[in-house]
Amino acid sequence: MDAAVATLVVGIAGVGGTVASGYLAQRAARQTLRWEGVRQHHDNLRNCYIGVNGGARSCRYALADYVQALATGTLTDEIRERAATAVNAHRGQYDEAQMLVSDAVLAEARIVNDKISVLYGLLRRIDGGVPQPDDTIEQARRQLKDLWPHLMSMREAMRVDLGVGGRHREINH
Repeated sequence: MDAAVATLVVGIAGVGGTVASGYLAQRAARQTLRWEGVRQHHDNLRNCYIGVNGGARSCRYALADYVQALATGTLTDEIRERAATAVNAHRGQYDEAQMLVSDAVLAEARIVNDKISVLYGLLRRIDGGVPQPDDTIEQARRQLKDLWPHLMSMREAMRVDLGVGGRHREINH
């Protein structure tokens, strides 16, 4: 009878081990998929941030050229086109960000987007010969200068969101 009990115990252990190994394998697979999803989201977010940050900075440079060309009377269609292309590219990247980024980052990106839009509108009105009373080259220069701290603030919010800026940076260095 002892041999029969031992055989029964070994059989139960074998079946239990088989069931447990299937369960543990399935659980490990789910966790791997979950981690892969988190990593993919992080990669998508990082790529979105690279696009928004780089696009906004490129837009700022193109608008600076536009301001300078208007001020010096050297405006060309190429400068106009470069500014229009940069602004439109930035708008597309901002639209993507609206669907992906955290509320904190979106708040910073919205400020940058609004400032770019206001500045571009001012430049287009001056260029088109229909400026509003406050539309001057000096006002455009002030708006352009005011854009830098907002670009830096947006970039820092993105870095914090990715875990590489702010408090996280101090811990890692």
